[in-house]
Amino acid sequence: MAALIAICTGASQAQSIVMFDKGRPSKIIQIGVRAGFNTSNLATNYDKAFPDITWNHTQWRQGLTLGAVVDINLRNFFSIQSGLFYKSRGNDFHYLVNDNESLVALDGKWRGNYFEIPLLASLRLGVFELAQLQVDLGPYFATGFGGKVKYDVFETDTEDPLKPEISHKSVKADYFGDKGMVQRYDWGIKTGVGLLLLQHYYLGVHFNYSCRNVLKELDGAVKRPNGHNKAWTFTLGYNF
Repeated sequence: MAALIAICTGASQAQSIVMFDKGRPSKIIQIGVRAGFNTSNLATNYDKAFPDITWNHTQWRQGLTLGAVVDINLRNFFSIQSGLFYKSRGNDFHYLVNDNESLVALDGKWRGNYFEIPLLASLRLGVFELAQLQVDLGPYFATGFGGKVKYDVFETDTEDPLKPEISHKSVKADYFGDKGMVQRYDWGIKTGVGLLLLQHYYLGVHFNYSCRNVLKELDGAVKRPNGHNKAWTFTLGYNF
């Protein structure tokens, strides 16, 4: 009986050490590189801000993610992680507008680049030397640059439905900046999980959601448009 109790106690302690190691880390500072892709979108309230919009649809689009991270390991089970990421992001959009005089269809896309700095609290579960599950949560701060928006406008005169006239024009504009429709600076919440194998090889999945309304005031809106960036990011990496 005593031997059985000792075995059960030892197994329980071993499991506790494996899943929640409170010891001091062998590496206080660890640097890593990350590369992968993201899929992003811009969630808006255009259907409420513009009552003439009778249908709207946006599509997630893929972009590139490159970056580096710095882990400050306070304990084997807890770290603070920051870093710097470059992300290319965008989405496609489609709107149908009916103002009782004409029917207008807008079909377009935007593409932009961001530099992003996260500041994450990271819970580490497992054995650092073998396999470690990382659960991350915290804010991120980003600035956009080089963005462009392109769309086609198709307009039909509805006054004479028997002889409709369809006009078409293409529009190109800045996405950020003084003439753009979107605020350059963004911040929000980043959360996700990662798996570190053999202290070096990393696989991660994270979700970003903007806490800031990134849209500017637009002509014709009955209320200020509201828009928030959101993105899923998938990365592979190596820690030194």
